[in-house]
Amino acid sequence: MVKREPYAFGQLRIEFDVQTPVVHGPAATGEERRIEAREDALREWVRDDALGRYRPLPTARTMRPGWYVRCEPGFSLDDALEVIYPLAVRHQRMLAEGTLRLVSLQRVFDRQSGRYRAAGKLSAAGREAARRVLCNRCVKVPLWDGETAGSKDIPCPEPCSLMLSLCREAALWEEAPPAPAPIDPSVAWAAFDEPGNEIRETYLRERSAPANEVGLLR
Repeated sequence: MVKREPYAFGQLRIEFDVQTPVVHGPAATGEERRIEAREDALREWVRDDALGRYRPLPTARTMRPGWYVRCEPGFSLDDALEVIYPLAVRHQRMLAEGTLRLVSLQRVFDRQSGRYRAAGKLSAAGREAARRVLCNRCVKVPLWDGETAGSKDIPCPEPCSLMLSLCREAALWEEAPPAPAPIDPSVAWAAFDEPGNEIRETYLRERSAPANEVGLLR
């Protein structure tokens, strides 16, 4: 029997007890909590972050630490990964097969109507800042922005809806720059329109920072 080696997958670590996969969440001090090997139990666990806030982006680096799920007959490793990181395994396989279709940020802007058409007005510098601030908080590699993913990476073929929402807000901020505010951890992770939101405040500070300091505020 060939021994299967552990490996990292986003914020997860996949280990094997003989041939049984065991999925571990981010490391934490103390004893790990065992999550039942059921779709509903695992989905409920990864839905919120350690502060109790809803995680609107499953691949954000906001996963609660200190837990594991032992895959069992009827709930495979692929089943567990699909719950935690939807489409991640499928996109890996499509990338390896050369069938993963990429969609640029501009194309996403072009197909918008209504209130989200404003996102397309965001400047090139604003778009780059939005990509840095949001994508650096995600485990995926943004192939849509020209990055290259390794075989173990989770590819991102298209800007997500949160990127679109951030770009819309950022376009409005360019017209009327808001005053910065201290980061407030109680503000919802994707509430970009609320002062104190981590991503909003990081973006605003980065856009106002000298060029040699860009990237230090992530």
